[in-house]
Amino acid sequence: EANRYRGENALVKRRSTVSASIAVIASIVLAGSALAAFAGAANGSFESGTGDPGAYVQVNAGSTVLTGWAVSAGSIDWIGTYWPASAGTKSVDMNGAGPGTISQVLATTIGKTYVVTFALSANAAGPVAVYTLSVGATGATSQAYTFDRAVNANTLANMMWQAKQYSFVATSATTALTFASGVATGAYGPALDNVVVTEKSAA
Repeated sequence: EANRYRGENALVKRRSTVSASIAVIASIVLAGSALAAFAGAANGSFESGTGDPGAYVQVNAGSTVLTGWAVSAGSIDWIGTYWPASAGTKSVDMNGAGPGTISQVLATTIGKTYVVTFALSANAAGPVAVYTLSVGATGATSQAYTFDRAVNANTLANMMWQAKQYSFVATSATTALTFASGVATGAYGPALDNVVVTEKSAA
């Protein structure tokens, strides 16, 4: 009788241990799902695309050469070795033959705040003194950012990248994040790299 009691007691303990283990695993899975709920921007440093840009290659409206990004207006240059990137080895000049616009659709949660950080510089080979880049998101007000070459004195060897930040509150389950050149003419535009989008945690 004592042996049977000990056996039953051990079985109960084993069941309790298994149940506890399952609960721990489930909580880890749920936590992981919560952390992975927002994927962020794809190819934010423009490393991935069709082919290799070499020094640079012009990408026109309608093209999906850049993984995760669409050129929605005008044209841009996908930069390879023409100047050093802020992150990785590639970046973009927001003017190709003329001003361009790129966009990416993000999966967002209505009411959540999203913070967009990015690196801004300018094509140092051009004649423009102040380069403007506009950043916007669906349902949110766009914001203009400037890079003043007279102040920052960047060169093609040293781009003097600057960290910038934009934030928006999502108004739908999908949000188009857009970057647009504010340099109206010419092939020398603001330079963009290292786009990172994060979902702001609740206070």
